[in-house]
Amino acid sequence: MTDNIDAALRAVDEATAGRAFLSHLDDATRRAVLAEVSWTRVNGGERLFRQGDAGGALFVVITGRLQAIVETPGQPPRVVGDISRGEVVGEMSVLTGDPRSLTVRAVRDTTLVRFSKDAFERVAAQNPQAMLAITRRIIRRLEQRNAGLVPAAVVSTIAVVPVTPDVNHREVADRLAAALEPAGRTALLTRELAEASLAGLDELAASRWLDDHERRHAFTVYVADATPTSWTHRSVRQADRILLLANGDEPPDCAAVARLIDCLGLGDGLGQRELVLLHASAGATPRSTGQWLDATGAASHHHVCLDVPEHCERVARFLTGRATGLVLGGGGARGFAHIGVIRALREAGIPIDAVGGTSMGAIIAAQCAMDLDPDALLALNRRHWIENNPLKDKTLPVVALLACHRLDRMVNAMFGETEIPDLWRRYFCVSTDLTHATLRVHQRDLLARATRASMSLPGIAIPVHDAGALLIDGGVLNNLPADIMKTCCGGGTVIAVNVTPDKDLAVSGPYPEAISGWKLLLNRKRVKLPGILAIMMRTTMLASTHQRDRVAADIDLLLNPAVEQFGMFDWDKLDAIARVGYECARAALERKQLQ
Repeated sequence: MTDNIDAALRAVDEATAGRAFLSHLDDATRRAVLAEVSWTRVNGGERLFRQGDAGGALFVVITGRLQAIVETPGQPPRVVGDISRGEVVGEMSVLTGDPRSLTVRAVRDTTLVRFSKDAFERVAAQNPQAMLAITRRIIRRLEQRNAGLVPAAVVSTIAVVPVTPDVNHREVADRLAAALEPAGRTALLTRELAEASLAGLDELAASRWLDDHERRHAFTVYVADATPTSWTHRSVRQADRILLLANGDEPPDCAAVARLIDCLGLGDGLGQRELVLLHASAGATPRSTGQWLDATGAASHHHVCLDVPEHCERVARFLTGRATGLVLGGGGARGFAHIGVIRALREAGIPIDAVGGTSMGAIIAAQCAMDLDPDALLALNRRHWIENNPLKDKTLPVVALLACHRLDRMVNAMFGETEIPDLWRRYFCVSTDLTHATLRVHQRDLLARATRASMSLPGIAIPVHDAGALLIDGGVLNNLPADIMKTCCGGGTVIAVNVTPDKDLAVSGPYPEAISGWKLLLNRKRVKLPGILAIMMRTTMLASTHQRDRVAADIDLLLNPAVEQFGMFDWDKLDAIARVGYECARAALERKQLQ
């Protein structure tokens, strides 16, 4: 269907904010090229083109969202990218003359402007800058695909869909729209509002009206009906992101949820779903989150109590790529500095939307994800690390120096039977799979078991056995997993806290080439040599100390508290170490504005 030139020109400019490949052309040339374009609409689930098709045109996405898929014979299709509003798709085949290298399908109803190959070649001939911009775009996509990266999709339309009948989804939608407003002009669309505007319009005209409405706003929140009506179906088809709302205080009715997912046409993987579990109170730990995730097939989840305004604001930050993730590194007692950092962030008004870590960082991060305030963090760690030191049950070191009875009791006392998805904040920790020589990312496990694995220093603590594999300290491979956090927080801001100094365990004075352990034991107060525990811990961290350089690009603010003055087992220095973390973070935040 062909539209007038002015409408096409305005639509491309609005969708791309002037960043399209033809943005540098003079007005007369642009209008001549746009005279040959056509409008194309692809319904959710339909393919724009298939891998191997001839490439006779490229497209600019005006509204909607597409998905790029690689199809390999004998293997399941692999999603390699999302193509959102304002982006160009199909340019590689037009440029090279080769067949389409990808299949592109619509995740939701999508409107595009189609440029023929002839029209593009005229643009390129008259404006080499356009050709350069297209080439750079192709190179970036190839680099991302080769690295196995799927760029975060731009979210502009959100459907709020109730899964259980006892949730106040309209109030959630109202609060979400208010939370989105600071990031851009936001509209709230209900069935009543839409019917008043769409009355008398046929399907094509109604779709065009919705497209125009979306282009005029940075975000549009579609409020579905309480039942799967035609408006609910339309809301889902229009959405970049579908928020499934459920009563989080009750386990799911899996059969009823499956019927709803199938009725909405989401059973084939269309529509990126996120689960929002509503809770009557923020005082209790959520439960049954894993069951809800399995029942809905949601990609991620959020816990929301309407009595806590920050919860809806957190959802909005995740949707818009503005979430803040905090990564806490391992380092024994030096990890108490993380508590001071958390205090400084809270005082500065910087939200912690997601938190993750390694070893001691995994422990403090888990406590933060439980929504404990800094004073509660100090009290909890004082009780477990100082009053009930879990490193006092040494044994004959056949497998490890510690029997680990105290360590197991400690993590069970801290976290009980809580599963990671039941934490109020998004959380992960990492361990090293010694059996398969890979990094294990824990996001769905029992919290006590995951943190115990993450802090199982080889030779010191007994490895955790999991499905035939032995799991040890995550610091062996990645002591500061900022790269994982970048994905976890949707490409938002990542703050990382490193408590492993580059230089450590320096020895001054004469160093013996050989010495009796019994003699050292008898004269331990006079001998100034690092102990076996400190040496083993430092050895464990060496490889991932160099890993920090590889993840530097994923860190927006790296904090290095001056903890080298403390030993790795100075548990009784809890308050002093926390103060060092606080002062470091406060000084850094004064120098650098994150918001």
